[in-house]
Amino acid sequence: MFKKICINLIFIFIILGLSVVGSGRNSYADGSHARYVKLKKLVINSYLKGIPLKFKKYFHFSNFRFSGQFKDALGYSMEPVMHSLGFAGYDTAVIKLIDKNNGSIKGIAYAAFKVRIYVPLAVASRTIGKFQIIRTNDIKIAYADVSNINAGYYLTKRDVVGKEAKFNIIQDSVLSKINTERKRIINFGNMVNIVYEGDGLSLKVKGMALQSGCYNSVIRVKNTESGLVVNGIVKSNKTVIVK
Repeated sequence: MFKKICINLIFIFIILGLSVVGSGRNSYADGSHARYVKLKKLVINSYLKGIPLKFKKYFHFSNFRFSGQFKDALGYSMEPVMHSLGFAGYDTAVIKLIDKNNGSIKGIAYAAFKVRIYVPLAVASRTIGKFQIIRTNDIKIAYADVSNINAGYYLTKRDVVGKEAKFNIIQDSVLSKINTERKRIINFGNMVNIVYEGDGLSLKVKGMALQSGCYNSVIRVKNTESGLVVNGIVKSNKTVIVK
């Protein structure tokens, strides 16, 4: 009984092995796979042409679909022409098949493909409430697809710290100009503390804001004791740092 089972299993494995080998031979016997790989590489290289080397690693290509007269593509020079290059969603390349001897066009192939651009961006490290001023701990840097983000995004934490959430921002959401805005926290005429810092010393005096400002912006303030006007960095709605 055991011997019979073993023989049956061996027979099944042989049949499966022949099926796999046979299907592989049928799929690529006409060289279609080689053409596909070459066309795909050609399209990607043409798309990335002119894009600085340090940014090319962020581009990812998928969902390639080829159509048209590319049966004998390997025998011709190929010249792709890109269309709909908006760096978002699907794009199309028209590929001219050019005779290597006389330069005449022998056929046209088409490639449709999807582009995603993954870039390290500022995203919410936790849920941020509506009207909340965004602080460093509310932000983390993570890779996100920016292909469909048209409202602007922030590459560093510094770019978004001090802005106000326009509405509730869910954790891991990309921080952009749609869900944040620069919040003015000091208005012209407000009384503030001017903090002089330097050489390990810190001196605080009373002052008045001569300009409105957002977090980390530079504004002019007047020392109300001496009358001296200086530039300082807004650190809160009551504090301006002078270095």
